[in-house]
Amino acid sequence: MVAAARVIEAEYEWPFQSHASMGPACAVVEIKDGQATLWTGSQKPHYARDGIAAMLHMPVENVRAIWVPGPGSYGRNDAGDAAMDAAVLAKAVSRPVRVQYTRAQATGWDPKGPASIHRARAAIDGSGQVFAYEFTSKGFSRLDVFSREGKPPDTLAGQLMGVAIRSGDAFRVPEESYEFANKRLAWETIAPLLGRASPLRTSHLRDPVGPQVHFASESFMDEVAAALGLDPIEFRLRHVKAARDVAVIKAAAEKAGWQARPSPRKDQTGNTVSGRGVAYAQRSGTRVAIVAEVEVDRASGKIWARKFTVAHDCGQIINPDGLKHTIEGNIVQGVSRTLWEEVKFDANNVTSVDWMTYPILDIAEAPETIDVVLINHPEVLPSGAGEPSTRPVAAAIANAIFDATGVRIRRVPFSPDRVKQALS
Repeated sequence: MVAAARVIEAEYEWPFQSHASMGPACAVVEIKDGQATLWTGSQKPHYARDGIAAMLHMPVENVRAIWVPGPGSYGRNDAGDAAMDAAVLAKAVSRPVRVQYTRAQATGWDPKGPASIHRARAAIDGSGQVFAYEFTSKGFSRLDVFSREGKPPDTLAGQLMGVAIRSGDAFRVPEESYEFANKRLAWETIAPLLGRASPLRTSHLRDPVGPQVHFASESFMDEVAAALGLDPIEFRLRHVKAARDVAVIKAAAEKAGWQARPSPRKDQTGNTVSGRGVAYAQRSGTRVAIVAEVEVDRASGKIWARKFTVAHDCGQIINPDGLKHTIEGNIVQGVSRTLWEEVKFDANNVTSVDWMTYPILDIAEAPETIDVVLINHPEVLPSGAGEPSTRPVAAAIANAIFDATGVRIRRVPFSPDRVKQALS
């Protein structure tokens, strides 16, 4: 960086987020004749069984978990805690116990997606070429409590009963194939705010820390492109070297009808302005590129993410219809997390505990169009689609907002108040 003719720097922030499942968790446990039976809607009933066996000091084979339909999750919501609570109470009263959380309990105490800060720097030489890139994340661990619910230390009941605990140390760096002469990616974690039984315990939330990392890294790539006066896709294609990555970027651009030009737009006046943005990422072998098209109401600060074009390469495609629907779900949830979702708290507790204090995307705000381009590689083993297309959503929206307004917003969510403040 010392030898640079110019250094571009930026910092980005991502908040705690909740699963905010459709309904709060419920569990029933019955202990009888040395056997225990659990009824749970957990995403991982087999691990919930293991956790209850450990808490009750029973052999695993003496515990049966029966899955019943319940509110879903992508990682770790409040279901495992409800199951463990029911087991502890059933043992205490020697009767079957049903634990049903309230909305406020579920949203207030579920394990959260971790908050984080990301710092990026790029060194530019005298000819306008990037010769060094540094990206560092600092955040709460994605495994403060493990997502599998299989051990008492990872549940509220276990922590409140004094079992030994140890916060996991886990974050991640961007997954991409940018090549620069000098490149450094790094992360570090922050110790939990409370030692045990915290309402801000952190764990896995759909694509664990992928959205926050790539919101920052792909926003920064756009910032560098803008600083150099380059089209955002042209800049990426100069530096992305993996052939499949290049292919998804080109496919998304072609399908979206991308016209090459630098950002931001210079041709708009009036209250409502529009823009387009691109972002791309890898995840465990899958490649995704997204073009987002947004409308910004300058007066209200309201963002409508109107259209998405998604190019998706997960190797061999088995079920194209199911894959397309999965991508659509990723996009909608990603838009919600980008525009609205933020866990707020004070010195005593979490204050985002219902749909009013923890708003999510309204159906009237959903994208008008999600176009999907599926790239099939029958010769490559499938690498998964449940989470990768969540990863570039926030950056694509952020880059589209910049294209529309010329204002860079570096903190999620892009709520109307935050957007108005940025535009002012």
